[in-house]
Amino acid sequence: MYREKLIVYYSDQRDLAYGQKLVHQVSYDLKTWEAPVDDVAYADYYARPGMTTVARLPNYKYIMTYEYGGGPGFSGYSFPVYYRISESPLEFNSSTGYPVAAGAVHPTSSPYIVWSPAGGENGTIIVSSGSYSEIFINKALGAVGQWTMIATPQPAAYTRHLRVMPQRDRLLIMGAGHLPPSTTNNVSLSVISVP
Repeated sequence: MYREKLIVYYSDQRDLAYGQKLVHQVSYDLKTWEAPVDDVAYADYYARPGMTTVARLPNYKYIMTYEYGGGPGFSGYSFPVYYRISESPLEFNSSTGYPVAAGAVHPTSSPYIVWSPAGGENGTIIVSSGSYSEIFINKALGAVGQWTMIATPQPAAYTRHLRVMPQRDRLLIMGAGHLPPSTTNNVSLSVISVP
Protein backbone atom coordinates (compact mmCIF):
# COMPACT_ATOMS: atom_id res chain seq x y z
CA MET A 1 0.00 0.00 0.00
CA TYR A 2 1.20 3.50 -0.82
CA ARG A 3 -0.84 6.68 -0.44
CA GLU A 4 -4.17 4.85 -0.32
CA LYS A 5 -3.46 2.68 -3.36
CA LEU A 6 -2.34 -0.90 -3.85
CA ILE A 7 0.71 -1.47 -6.03
CA VAL A 8 1.13 -4.83 -7.77
CA TYR A 9 4.55 -5.58 -9.28
CA TYR A 10 5.05 -8.29 -11.88
CA SER A 11 7.10 -9.54 -14.85
CA ASP A 12 5.50 -8.67 -18.18
CA GLN A 13 6.05 -10.28 -21.61
CA ARG A 14 3.22 -8.54 -23.48
CA ASP A 15 5.31 -5.71 -24.95
CA LEU A 16 6.78 -7.15 -28.17
CA ALA A 17 9.75 -4.75 -27.96
CA TYR A 18 11.05 -6.63 -24.89
CA GLY A 19 11.68 -10.26 -24.10
CA GLN A 20 10.49 -9.40 -20.60
CA LYS A 21 10.34 -6.32 -18.40
CA LEU A 22 9.22 -5.43 -14.90
CA VAL A 23 6.12 -3.31 -14.45
CA HIS A 24 3.61 -2.29 -11.82
CA GLN A 25 -0.03 -1.33 -11.78
CA VAL A 26 -2.00 0.52 -9.11
CA SER A 27 -5.60 0.42 -7.94
CA TYR A 28 -7.61 2.45 -5.44
CA ASP A 29 -10.51 0.01 -5.25
CA LEU A 30 -9.25 -3.39 -6.52
CA LYS A 31 -11.78 -3.15 -9.35
CA THR A 32 -10.14 -0.71 -11.72
CA TRP A 33 -6.43 -0.58 -12.47
CA GLU A 34 -4.25 2.11 -13.98
CA ALA A 35 -2.14 1.26 -17.03
CA PRO A 36 1.12 -0.69 -16.49
CA VAL A 37 4.20 1.42 -15.72
CA ASP A 38 7.74 0.20 -16.47
CA ASP A 39 10.00 -0.45 -13.47
CA VAL A 40 12.93 -2.16 -15.25
CA ALA A 41 13.14 -2.37 -19.04
CA TYR A 42 16.46 -2.97 -20.81
CA ALA A 43 17.04 -2.06 -24.45
CA ASP A 44 18.55 -5.51 -25.16
CA TYR A 45 15.63 -7.74 -26.16
CA TYR A 46 17.33 -10.78 -24.58
CA ALA A 47 17.73 -9.10 -21.20
CA ARG A 48 15.02 -10.55 -18.99
CA PRO A 49 14.59 -8.88 -15.60
CA GLY A 50 12.25 -10.80 -13.35
CA MET A 51 10.97 -11.61 -9.86
CA THR A 52 10.39 -8.21 -8.27
CA THR A 53 10.31 -7.79 -4.50
CA VAL A 54 10.20 -4.41 -2.74
CA ALA A 55 10.90 -3.21 0.81
CA ARG A 56 10.60 0.18 2.47
CA LEU A 57 13.69 1.60 4.17
CA PRO A 58 13.75 3.74 7.33
CA ASN A 59 14.79 6.83 5.32
CA TYR A 60 11.43 6.52 3.46
CA LYS A 61 13.09 5.29 0.30
CA TYR A 62 12.20 2.00 -1.37
CA ILE A 63 14.47 -0.81 -2.51
CA MET A 64 13.62 -3.32 -5.22
CA THR A 65 15.47 -6.55 -5.99
CA TYR A 66 15.18 -8.51 -9.21
CA GLU A 67 17.07 -11.05 -11.25
CA TYR A 68 18.71 -9.61 -14.37
CA GLY A 69 18.47 -12.33 -17.00
CA GLY A 70 21.49 -11.86 -19.25
CA GLY A 71 23.13 -9.46 -16.81
CA PRO A 72 26.77 -8.51 -17.48
CA GLY A 73 29.85 -10.10 -15.91
CA PHE A 74 29.15 -13.80 -16.47
CA SER A 75 30.57 -16.14 -19.12
CA GLY A 76 27.13 -17.56 -19.97
CA TYR A 77 23.55 -16.41 -19.74
CA SER A 78 22.98 -15.93 -16.04
CA PHE A 79 20.57 -14.19 -13.65
CA PRO A 80 22.58 -11.96 -11.27
CA VAL A 81 20.65 -10.35 -8.42
CA TYR A 82 20.28 -6.58 -8.89
CA TYR A 83 18.68 -3.83 -6.87
CA ARG A 84 17.39 -0.29 -7.34
CA ILE A 85 16.58 2.38 -4.76
CA SER A 86 13.94 5.04 -5.34
CA GLU A 87 12.31 7.90 -3.45
CA SER A 88 8.97 6.50 -4.63
CA PRO A 89 7.80 2.91 -5.10
CA LEU A 90 6.23 4.13 -8.35
CA GLU A 91 9.45 5.37 -10.01
CA PHE A 92 12.04 2.58 -10.04
CA ASN A 93 12.62 2.93 -13.78
CA SER A 94 14.40 6.25 -13.24
CA SER A 95 16.81 4.63 -10.73
CA THR A 96 20.12 2.92 -11.47
CA GLY A 97 20.42 -0.85 -11.11
CA TYR A 98 23.36 -2.28 -9.13
CA PRO A 99 24.40 -5.89 -8.58
CA VAL A 100 24.24 -7.32 -5.09
CA ALA A 101 27.87 -8.34 -4.48
CA ALA A 102 29.72 -9.34 -1.33
CA GLY A 103 33.32 -8.98 -2.45
CA ALA A 104 33.74 -11.31 -5.41
CA VAL A 105 30.51 -13.22 -4.65
CA HIS A 106 27.58 -12.39 -6.93
CA PRO A 107 24.34 -14.17 -6.02
CA THR A 108 22.08 -15.24 -8.88
CA SER A 109 18.41 -16.04 -9.41
CA SER A 110 15.11 -15.68 -7.55
CA PRO A 111 15.89 -12.88 -5.08
CA TYR A 112 13.75 -11.88 -2.13
CA ILE A 113 14.24 -8.79 0.04
CA VAL A 114 13.11 -7.56 3.45
CA TRP A 115 14.21 -4.86 5.87
CA SER A 116 14.58 -5.37 9.63
CA PRO A 117 14.93 -2.61 12.23
CA ALA A 118 17.48 -4.81 14.03
CA GLY A 119 21.19 -4.52 13.43
CA GLY A 120 22.03 -0.88 14.05
CA GLU A 121 21.02 2.69 13.30
CA ASN A 122 19.89 1.94 9.73
CA GLY A 123 18.53 -1.52 10.42
CA THR A 124 19.43 -4.35 8.07
CA ILE A 125 18.51 -4.98 4.44
CA ILE A 126 18.38 -8.75 3.89
CA VAL A 127 18.48 -10.43 0.47
CA SER A 128 18.12 -14.11 -0.37
CA SER A 129 18.98 -15.73 -3.70
CA GLY A 130 18.45 -19.09 -5.34
CA SER A 131 22.17 -19.76 -5.68
CA TYR A 132 23.39 -19.61 -2.06
CA SER A 133 22.25 -20.87 1.32
CA GLU A 134 23.75 -17.68 2.74
CA ILE A 135 21.89 -14.38 2.91
CA PHE A 136 23.30 -11.02 1.84
CA ILE A 137 22.95 -8.07 4.21
CA ASN A 138 23.53 -4.34 3.96
CA LYS A 139 23.49 -2.08 7.05
CA ALA A 140 24.18 1.10 5.04
CA LEU A 141 20.74 1.69 3.45
CA GLY A 142 21.78 -0.15 0.29
CA ALA A 143 25.09 1.63 -0.34
CA VAL A 144 27.11 -0.03 -3.12
CA GLY A 145 30.04 -2.07 -1.82
CA GLN A 146 28.48 -2.56 1.63
CA TRP A 147 27.03 -6.06 1.17
CA THR A 148 28.12 -8.93 3.43
CA MET A 149 27.41 -12.65 2.99
CA ILE A 150 26.12 -14.38 6.15
CA ALA A 151 25.82 -18.15 6.66
CA THR A 152 22.40 -19.63 7.49
CA PRO A 153 21.26 -23.16 8.37
CA GLN A 154 18.62 -23.01 5.62
CA PRO A 155 19.56 -24.72 2.31
CA ALA A 156 19.51 -22.84 -0.97
CA ALA A 157 16.19 -23.03 -2.81
CA TYR A 158 14.25 -21.43 -5.61
CA THR A 159 12.70 -18.13 -4.47
CA ARG A 160 13.17 -18.57 -0.72
CA HIS A 161 10.71 -16.54 1.35
CA LEU A 162 12.00 -14.11 4.00
CA ARG A 163 9.89 -12.74 6.83
CA VAL A 164 10.87 -10.49 9.71
CA MET A 165 9.16 -11.99 12.75
CA PRO A 166 7.13 -9.98 15.30
CA GLN A 167 10.17 -9.92 17.62
CA ARG A 168 11.75 -7.82 14.79
CA ASP A 169 15.24 -9.24 15.47
CA ARG A 170 14.33 -12.70 14.14
CA LEU A 171 14.26 -13.71 10.47
CA LEU A 172 12.29 -16.63 9.05
CA ILE A 173 13.77 -18.19 5.89
CA MET A 174 11.63 -20.73 4.02
CA GLY A 175 12.41 -22.68 0.87
CA ALA A 176 11.02 -25.55 -1.16
CA GLY A 177 13.79 -27.07 -3.23
CA HIS A 178 15.06 -26.21 -6.71
CA LEU A 179 13.74 -26.10 -10.22
CA PRO A 180 14.65 -29.08 -12.48
CA PRO A 181 16.70 -31.24 -12.53
CA SER A 182 15.43 -31.81 -8.97
CA THR A 183 12.63 -34.38 -8.74
CA THR A 184 11.73 -33.71 -5.11
CA ASN A 185 10.47 -30.65 -3.31
CA ASN A 186 11.21 -30.58 0.41
CA VAL A 187 9.73 -27.58 2.19
CA SER A 188 11.84 -26.41 5.11
CA LEU A 189 12.32 -23.31 7.21
CA SER A 190 14.72 -21.79 9.66
CA VAL A 191 14.42 -18.91 12.12
CA ILE A 192 17.64 -17.05 12.84
CA SER A 193 18.68 -13.87 14.63
CA VAL A 194 19.09 -10.89 12.32
CA PRO A 195 22.88 -10.52 11.93
